Amino acid sequence: MKHRALIIEDDADIAESVIERVESLGHDHVWVKSQEEARQHLADGGFTYVLLDLQIPMHFGRGLPSIEYGEHLAAEIHQSPSMQGIPIIAMTAYGADGFNIAGRLFEHGVVDCINKPFPTTGRTLASVIQSVLERTYRKREQATRNLKPEKPFSGGELVFYEDRIELCGVTVVTGKSCQMWGILDRLKQRLDEKRYKAFPGSALAGSGQNSVAGSIRDFRRNVSEQLGRELGLKVEAHDVIETSKAGYRLNAQIAVKDLRNTGSRLRVDGRAIGNHDPVNAGSEDPAIVRQNQIMALIHSGERLRVPGFAEKLGCSYTTAKREIDALKADGRIEFVGPSKTGHYTLTKAGKS
Repeated sequence: MKHRALIIEDDADIAESVIERVESLGHDHVWVKSQEEARQHLADGGFTYVLLDLQIPMHFGRGLPSIEYGEHLAAEIHQSPSMQGIPIIAMTAYGADGFNIAGRLFEHGVVDCINKPFPTTGRTLASVIQSVLERTYRKREQATRNLKPEKPFSGGELVFYEDRIELCGVTVVTGKSCQMWGILDRLKQRLDEKRYKAFPGSALAGSGQNSVAGSIRDFRRNVSEQLGRELGLKVEAHDVIETSKAGYRLNAQIAVKDLRNTGSRLRVDGRAIGNHDPVNAGSEDPAIVRQNQIMALIHSGERLRVPGFAEKLGCSYTTAKREIDALKADGRIEFVGPSKTGHYTLTKAGKS
């Protein structure tokens, strides 16, 4: 994953120094100069950490900077749904006083503090960033291990795309050369309307029954971990692929959809909508299909944020966010309104 920083600093010279260090780490960034500008980016999310100058202006070029604005912004970032769990590194030119202020903000997501001007040896800005990201990663990994999904898995769609296979909107297999791809492609055959056909391990791949058993075992474990982590679902070993005397077969609660070599349409409130962009109409690229569906939802009057799109499209939050970011970068949609209650709308380019 490539890291992306939100840099909040009103001094251009200091900001240039910060940007150089962030770019030296290979990270992307967005630079804003005030509390007002920062708010415009909170709803979008997509950041992995924040570098916050504690003394910032409310509006750039108007009024004086104040530590109070930095405190308020830290609390706002911490409460933003799209910034949940994102670490904040406070930057201060006030020595011990600045550190004391940052200490008060630990409950609002501030996890570390560095003094300005930045040290050139020892505890440098780059080393602080790396340390914070490592601690954050370890914390999330520990939380994932401790997570105990409570909602039992009750079935879902197994969707074949050109480059991956998704279960309940979560990618579970990538690459057609993967052995598990061939196994699932075979197991999707039905015996009748209620049951899938069973295959012995020797019939599922040419590389041997033991290899097939190992691939299915790993697949079951990965599905359990991924759906537990992303959707909070408790997936048992035989919930997706069953084992019987006749061999392996898909569980009857799995619905298979094959979107390879076909277009895709989405039904919303009983209406079929799909390839909204005439330029890309009929595209087989699943990302383009989802982007067209997002635009069609907006065009139909839906006032949604990322979680709403994920629910409508039946995909994960991460997938929906990726397609929305692509549409924004292309200038076809934009976020309007307050960060907590606003929604996405079509731009002039999107409407045309």
